[in-house]
Amino acid sequence: MAATLRLNHMSILVADLGRSAEFYQRVLKLPEIECLAARPNIRWFAIGPEQSVHLIEGDFAGTHVKMHTHFCITAPDFEAMIAHIAGAGVTYVNVANEPGKVHVRADGVRSVYFQDPDGYWIEVSEEF
Repeated sequence: MAATLRLNHMSILVADLGRSAEFYQRVLKLPEIECLAARPNIRWFAIGPEQSVHLIEGDFAGTHVKMHTHFCITAPDFEAMIAHIAGAGVTYVNVANEPGKVHVRADGVRSVYFQDPDGYWIEVSEEF
């Protein structure tokens, strides 16, 4: 019998905690939740039931990011979400890195990609 696994959280190393926290709240609309680590260089944001993104401020110099290393979140209203992203002044692209273009994945799901202040790639897709 296979185990049922579920994502609990992901941690992202960031150069400027305040700048990144503002981005994740403003652009992704993620609510900040209590950081049980109780450390001044860490903030937590909810992405779903018992799921969170942990932003950890630290030495970012050794971090390497590319588009194919990303995380994807789904939006119940995809059109409204990409309008919100664009309205927030964030340029989204398709997988060919064409600004303002929506990608249609092999499974038929539409998605867009954009970067956070540290260059991490985020994919937002429609629900499927």
